[in-house]
Amino acid sequence: MWKLRNIYLYLVCFVTLMMMIAGTIGFISGITNIYFPVDYSYYETIPTEPGKEIPQNKKIKEDAKKIQEKNRSNENKRQLISSLSVVFVALPIFIYHWKKIENEKEEGKQA
Repeated sequence: MWKLRNIYLYLVCFVTLMMMIAGTIGFISGITNIYFPVDYSYYETIPTEPGKEIPQNKKIKEDAKKIQEKNRSNENKRQLISSLSVVFVALPIFIYHWKKIENEKEEGKQA
């Protein structure tokens, strides 16, 4: 019975450790996305005479770019918070189960 319990404890520790690693990677990725944003978008122009662009089209592109930058910033912040929440949820679970393992080792040595 103790072996099954130990397998459970080590398995929970392993899963929570992997969650913390994934959360940390996501957090670092989120920070880099906030401080070093990349713009992969391009804007198509409405066909006009060569060298001329409709002023309304220019305004639409500027507005679309502002909205896109705001959305990208909000998405990066959400990713950052999501990654941190994974770490903060997994950390106490990991610590609790690891302490259980350590306590059982101490009890095994004393017995």
